[in-house]
Amino acid sequence: MTANVAARERPRRRGPAVWGVIGLLAQVAFAAGWMIAETWQGPRYSPLTDTISDLQAATAPHAWFPIACFAAGGLGTFGFAVFGLRPAWRGAVRIAPWAIGLSGLALGNSFPQIPCQLSASGCTATGQLLSAGGLTDAILSGAALWLLAITPLQLARLLIPLPQWRALARPLRVAGVVALAGYGLLALALLTGVWAGLVERALVAVCQLWLAVLAVNLIRTSGAGDG
Repeated sequence: MTANVAARERPRRRGPAVWGVIGLLAQVAFAAGWMIAETWQGPRYSPLTDTISDLQAATAPHAWFPIACFAAGGLGTFGFAVFGLRPAWRGAVRIAPWAIGLSGLALGNSFPQIPCQLSASGCTATGQLLSAGGLTDAILSGAALWLLAITPLQLARLLIPLPQWRALARPLRVAGVVALAGYGLLALALLTGVWAGLVERALVAVCQLWLAVLAVNLIRTSGAGDG
């Protein structure tokens, strides 16, 4: 009887760890999408001034690669947040898993495509924004990054009652402050056209870092008595 119960419990205990691994791999896939694709963009494209979104534009070389990586990263982040973090937090944190998951899906969406890269001849920021792809990307990526910037500060407070998670309160608080500052700098950079690509990449890296920390902790605490 005891052996049967243990056999049934084993898959349940492995479940959170599996979703934690998926969460980590999702961040790797998303990062690979923009870090690798930068290497074949040509001399006109600059990671310092051009955004990640331009890598998946209709005129970008081998746009299928970042599109596939972002899709994998978005789906993985959604599954990790909704099916991994949400049960692990046992109702103590209700909205944040959905905010994380939906943000991942929004950042992973590449359709409709942006019509052209800003670095391409004849392509303008206005032309991008007035297109279906450009407007969709601006709305979805702007909202997703905003959610990922404000969520760490909420989690820093909500996770304190959970013994296995309260140690992350301080790192999440720091990540939230840095991410919010980065979001403000990104808005300024996009308005002025100065270092927009660099600031965006720094903000995305911070968001991916705190998501990876959550994933590692989910793996570490998998099977523990309290979430």
